[in-house]
Amino acid sequence: MALFPLFILFLLILITRYHFIRRKYSPGGEFEQIRDTEQVQTIPEEERKEFPGKLARLIRIPTVSWTDRTKRDLSSFREFQKELETLFPVVHKNMAVEKLSDFALLYHWKGSDPSLKPVLFLAHYDVVPAEENGEEVWLKPPFSGEIEEEELWGRGTLDIKVQLALLMETAEALLEQNFQPERDIWFAFGGDEEIAGLEGAGVLSKELTSRNLKFEFIMDEGGIIARDQLAFLKGKPAALIGMAEKGFVTFKISSPGTSGHSSMPVKKGTAIGRLSRGIVRLERKLFPSRLVPVMRNMLERFVPWVNPALGFLFANLWISAPLIRFVFSRNPTTDSLIRTTQAVTVFNSGEQENILPGEAACMVNHRILPGDSISRMHKRHKRTLRDRSLKVEDAGNWPSNDPIEATNPSGTGFTLLREVLEESHPEAVAVPFLVNGSTDSKYYRDLSDQILRFTPLELTPQDLKTIHGINERVSLKNLDRGLDFYCRLFSRL
Repeated sequence: MALFPLFILFLLILITRYHFIRRKYSPGGEFEQIRDTEQVQTIPEEERKEFPGKLARLIRIPTVSWTDRTKRDLSSFREFQKELETLFPVVHKNMAVEKLSDFALLYHWKGSDPSLKPVLFLAHYDVVPAEENGEEVWLKPPFSGEIEEEELWGRGTLDIKVQLALLMETAEALLEQNFQPERDIWFAFGGDEEIAGLEGAGVLSKELTSRNLKFEFIMDEGGIIARDQLAFLKGKPAALIGMAEKGFVTFKISSPGTSGHSSMPVKKGTAIGRLSRGIVRLERKLFPSRLVPVMRNMLERFVPWVNPALGFLFANLWISAPLIRFVFSRNPTTDSLIRTTQAVTVFNSGEQENILPGEAACMVNHRILPGDSISRMHKRHKRTLRDRSLKVEDAGNWPSNDPIEATNPSGTGFTLLREVLEESHPEAVAVPFLVNGSTDSKYYRDLSDQILRFTPLELTPQDLKTIHGINERVSLKNLDRGLDFYCRLFSRL
């Protein structure tokens, strides 16, 4: 009987917490007030209709990034830069434009109030190869820029020439109307993001740093408006605004061996055998699952939009987090949002069946959850392998980086994007999100304490499969609404 009052108190705490979170994040609620709509510039209908054709011209230029950099066609990258001048003449007349290299473009749009901190928009104009495998074939040529049935086809229509073109078209239209933002606006466009970004974003960020620039916020790719991807929203789309980004590292694990004739193997086993045992130990020991703050805030913001039972769990993560983590762990996509992942992607050893290999090596790729670090992971792997002969080192093929911690959702950037989305995409629920992939924004982490990753395109799971896959395309409706988003955003800067 003595426990019954405690149980009632506990239940009241849970219920009170649920109603508090629901009220906090409901539209028009105490904490979620949207500013009254300010005067917003508009893009003339004729220019909106011409925009898909402009993007199509950019798609037709095959600015393909290859891991083997000697395969890059530099003439395509130069042609792309020239085409930008042709398509957006007003931008190039009124903004300060600097071509730092074939892979680095910098634009500066002067604002009216120099006391305000500037903002920086990122995008990249390189794309991955559009190769076909077996039955996976492109229904439209990948660099045709063909428009059919209200869709524009081609590599870069989603990743991410589209974002660059939306930024440029919006600026072009507003400059034609003699619009001037209050803040300075900068565009930094890289041409090698798909192969690490060293020659693009790496160069651009160093240039901006040398000028002692600090930005109110920085906006890059990474999040989208997810349609039919979160079943508990019952068809309502979610605007996933990337507020944190997982880190990246690939470790090379190597095992030395004694080469010789296969008829006389050593008792301690071959290099392949020792390395294989180590890999098995690694794969059996997953990194622990955690709900990092950005994911907790995302779930809390869903509370007004889900059924009460689920909302009850999302509002009380202090007690329900273990259950949420268990459910997330059942699916590879959601599991990747709650833990540092590891995947053995390459294994090399041996030359001939009757020769003992002198070494065996593998590559283990990791996407690092905020709160973990490369140095701690290295120490953990050494302990897990339980074999001092196994060497663990950074593979060095790709720049490694620790996670980028979450931007405060109460900051200017997220607040502004949420307000704009309320007008341009009122059906979407805007929430913070953890970005799984690696973006150019890692190079700019010291230039602002607010980095946001978002592209205003509404995409389904089928659409997402075409990114780095076949039949990449974007709807003309998405392009039109994207222009509206940026027009409203620039009007507030």
